[in-house]
Amino acid sequence: MEHFWSNFCTILESKIGDRDMEAWVRPGLFLVSLLPNVDAPVRVVFRTSSRWHHDWIAENLYAEIVGTCTEVLGHTVTVELQGEGTAAASPVPTLQPAPARKPIPTVDRGLVFENFVVGKCNEFAHAASIGVAENPGHVYNPLFIYGSTGLGKTHLSHAIGNRVEQLHPHLTVCYLAAQQFFEQMVRAIQNRANLEFQERFRTDVDVLILDDIQFVEGRERTEEELFHIFEAMSSNGKQIIITSDEPPRNLGKLAPRLRTRFEQGLLVDVQPPDVETMMAILARKAEAMRLDIPSDVQYTIAQRVRSSVRELEGVLKRLSALHAFYRTPITLAFLHERMSDLIPPPAPPPTADRIVNRVAEHYHVRVSDILGNRRPANIAWPRQMAMYLTRKITALSFPEIGRAFGRDNSTVQYACNKVEESADRDPNIRAEIDLLERLCRGPVA
Repeated sequence: MEHFWSNFCTILESKIGDRDMEAWVRPGLFLVSLLPNVDAPVRVVFRTSSRWHHDWIAENLYAEIVGTCTEVLGHTVTVELQGEGTAAASPVPTLQPAPARKPIPTVDRGLVFENFVVGKCNEFAHAASIGVAENPGHVYNPLFIYGSTGLGKTHLSHAIGNRVEQLHPHLTVCYLAAQQFFEQMVRAIQNRANLEFQERFRTDVDVLILDDIQFVEGRERTEEELFHIFEAMSSNGKQIIITSDEPPRNLGKLAPRLRTRFEQGLLVDVQPPDVETMMAILARKAEAMRLDIPSDVQYTIAQRVRSSVRELEGVLKRLSALHAFYRTPITLAFLHERMSDLIPPPAPPPTADRIVNRVAEHYHVRVSDILGNRRPANIAWPRQMAMYLTRKITALSFPEIGRAFGRDNSTVQYACNKVEESADRDPNIRAEIDLLERLCRGPVA
């Protein structure tokens, strides 16, 4: 039976794709018995893990399952689906006892809180996710996690599902990418089963995780169905977790009533990790891949790959393959020689001219004003900020900066001290400095 099940899954996945396989078949369909009969086709008995899985598989996959069984066994078969909510079938003998198998959850068992690296960029989202997992339906409902692709939103949502199943085994967790939700809804409409589709979420799901909700933006029918499901689950105290690339207010094509429902919960963002956090993520993933990466190489990769953890994973996979092929220790020289396309050399620091231009654009003043002798407040502060940023970002000395700005050494020192003191007193000025520094260091337009 194990041989049959293995071949069955391989062939069926090639027919229906890995998405439906992972969403429906692996967590919801289990082989019970094979019954040979000399006078009739072989009878293959499956059991489904819930009425929800039974109805969906029966409506959408029954023909593919029969065809796959026939292909594996090489002759005609009959297929029986048993499960919760179906008519009780008479006991049938089996060739051998079916192996005891616990249904595979819809969440990824490998994505848990224990292997999620926490830093300043994600510590609030991490704490909120743990709060939801420990007390689903009672705090932060809905929980809306947003941030750029590849920063850990999906990891956190799966971790919530795994922790809920661990602490509250009586609750049913359903994880769906928004595209999966859309595809299932389309099938329900095609089969005129809209109400049944909604009812499954109302009755069979206690914790719903919808990943990448921006996918349904502008799909009016999908948004309508989602709104009704959201309302029904919320009124029954069921937990909803949503992830998105953008906060609700930036999802301009999303129906206003959905957007306001999302905003009534807790919104938490996941920012790009700093170098220290990225190094910690890199070290953990390298350890899992059994890669020995020196700290200087870790630092170099973490410095250059900052936008996405998924991008970091791609770099590590290629580094691992190159290391295995060339059988050479991983060093900085090896990194730059073999991965120069993925790890380009660092860009040169911006020049004083560029910094002045960026500051002038930000404060809506002219470059000639910053470099000139006029001293009104609306020009004096941008001039001081430009001097401060030039000192902070470039390797220029005070006298060199003075010559670039047409000022003496003491004027530059005074400007730098003035900006630093203002930033220490006012966090808004500190944030303004950080923003301007990013603008100055950013790519040239």
